[in-house]
Amino acid sequence: MAQNLGYILQQGLNALQLASFYLPLALAFAIMQAITGRVFLAFGDVAMFASFAAVYVCFDSLLQGNGDMSSAVLSLVAAMACGGALGAAVARLFLGEQLLRVPLAYMIASVGLAITLQEAMRLQSQSRDVWVPPLFGGQYVLEFTGPYTVRVATMPALSAVASVLAVTGVAFLLTRTTFGLHWRATSQSARLAALTGVNAARISALSFALAGALSGLTGWTSAISYGGADFSIGLMVGFKAMFASVVGGFGSLRGAILGAVVLAVLEVTWSAWFSTSYRDVAVFAFIIVALVLRPQGLLGQRQERESEDRT
Repeated sequence: MAQNLGYILQQGLNALQLASFYLPLALAFAIMQAITGRVFLAFGDVAMFASFAAVYVCFDSLLQGNGDMSSAVLSLVAAMACGGALGAAVARLFLGEQLLRVPLAYMIASVGLAITLQEAMRLQSQSRDVWVPPLFGGQYVLEFTGPYTVRVATMPALSAVASVLAVTGVAFLLTRTTFGLHWRATSQSARLAALTGVNAARISALSFALAGALSGLTGWTSAISYGGADFSIGLMVGFKAMFASVVGGFGSLRGAILGAVVLAVLEVTWSAWFSTSYRDVAVFAFIIVALVLRPQGLLGQRQERESEDRT
């Protein structure tokens, strides 16, 4: 009995760590979908791009003799800055009125950006993974020995704390500040928001930068927690985070959080009791069934105006 409880506790902690990985990226999708009403498919590759920045900065910091914690923090700042800068750089292109008017063109353009980022990093890394020495030497912040040993490694715990703090900060920003008030007004109608004095274009651009920074946080978690950067991870990570946001209710911040938790619990539960070879098959099958039964998502509201003009 004690062994079973220990095993369940370990899987619960694993699910929490995995949820902290998906959560910032799912929130990035929700933030921009609320503003544009469109799906920006390149956030996964923005995270991938930022993961390389995290690895390079972390490795350079270690070479200069900095400690593990300093290197982790510096790489976090670099990854989020890289993601935010990339989001700000592409905002002008993807927030253009002509592109937003054609949903299919918007999606294809975002796929083109994703491929560009992926190929750029493939060439830069010579088609190889880029590794960083493990931080904190395999130390554990929690370790209970008994019939079943329960462990929480330092680096995944640190990434989970960073994710929770970032999401809490974003939630405060979007619900308790003037920027958040303007963001909500712009997400309802950019034209009406502009009539009340809101600079909708600026709010949209800042939202893109914020979403990019959140993507950078996921990239940092991928690089530092798992020990390296891989140019090919953007597609799958991005799709999973997007589907988490969809299942929770696309455009809903609370839905994105719920969707990330549900996705993490599904993946960990399947891996704990069934073959990992079919994990993604099972997870995506669940997503299909969930969207068939509730197309608007768990916390989303049914949308009747698919072609609503948000510009």
